[in-house]
Amino acid sequence: MNQELKYFEFNLKTKTRFGEGISKNLGQYLKEFSFERIGIIVDPAILKLPIMKEILKVLEKESLKTKIWEYNLNFEPTYEALDETRKKFVDGKKEPLIDCFVGIGGGSVIDFSKGLATLATNHKPAINYKGFPTDLNPPLPVIAIPTTAGTASEVTYNAVFINDKDKKKLGINTMYNFPFLAILDPTLTVSCPRSVTLSSGADALVHTLESYGAVQSNIVTRIFAKKAFELIFNNLDKVVNNPEDIEIRANLLLGSYLAGISLMNSGSGPTGALSYILGTHFDVPHGFAGAIFLPHVIEHNVNNGSDYSELFDLIDDVDKSIDRKMKNILFSKKLSDLWKNLKMPSNLKEFGVDEGNIEILLNETENLDKAFAQNPVVFSVEDGKKLLLKMLK
Repeated sequence: MNQELKYFEFNLKTKTRFGEGISKNLGQYLKEFSFERIGIIVDPAILKLPIMKEILKVLEKESLKTKIWEYNLNFEPTYEALDETRKKFVDGKKEPLIDCFVGIGGGSVIDFSKGLATLATNHKPAINYKGFPTDLNPPLPVIAIPTTAGTASEVTYNAVFINDKDKKKLGINTMYNFPFLAILDPTLTVSCPRSVTLSSGADALVHTLESYGAVQSNIVTRIFAKKAFELIFNNLDKVVNNPEDIEIRANLLLGSYLAGISLMNSGSGPTGALSYILGTHFDVPHGFAGAIFLPHVIEHNVNNGSDYSELFDLIDDVDKSIDRKMKNILFSKKLSDLWKNLKMPSNLKEFGVDEGNIEILLNETENLDKAFAQNPVVFSVEDGKKLLLKMLK
């Protein structure tokens, strides 16, 4: 049988509504699904926007009771923060005070909403649900409204949380975690600062390229990955000079969403794995933590036979008539050139890593063999260590 037609599984469980300005319809959507008591987890910067004030006025007009919590955490959310915040959304008998959560912000805000939705109906400390818990009560529904184009948490079942004690990212990952509804409004991403836009975009591109090449990718995941790549790669540099262009923002938001769907169904690889250990130990924003490794992993893959030629053909203004080998060589170069143009981080020392503390990352790499095994060509633990040391030079 054709390799493309081998057995695979595919999940997509979130209702999605996409369009400029549709976040203003939040009140209508909540009434449509008979939600009356609403817990809103929101990025403080978004809360100040005129469009957000307009949304809240509509909720008040619709006689919806809202309980707002501003997400003021400095870094990615922890299990401890989940436990503390849960108290605001359950009563003394541990019964939920709300009918659903609405997460409005970046991936961490939406992940936090998913975690709270689980803790509202499951009463042990959050750390008890680390990893991939199976014995859970269904959580409260979550409506996800992303304000960045990167993580695609609005359409995936993953929710990332850090255990402060051992600096491990374990998350609460369950099929219950799929948001009930994702509202994709590019208007909400316009205010996203340059650094956050680039970090988010880099994260989405990591998702795209790693899921495209992952050993468990299939004909369906690659459909999503290819369109995601086209939208992200061809617009990431444009958004820097045109941050208020809604069409560019819409392309990136849709690309991020498609990349998340692909990643969720195929798996990640070396770049994602290395970004996790860099982020947890050196507080590096997740997108930049992946960005620093991505060109090197792609170069490694190209040099060892991976084929990105059909992605090369999706890049604006390239010569599609050249042979496959040259397409792959130039694909790797195009990615490196884009990173240089965007002034993406290129050296671990930019994040406070040096010869004195690199051992932390080298030791952690020993545990990444399963993630590395998802790469389309062999990428060993030793390859990971060599890359880390290379990134110090």
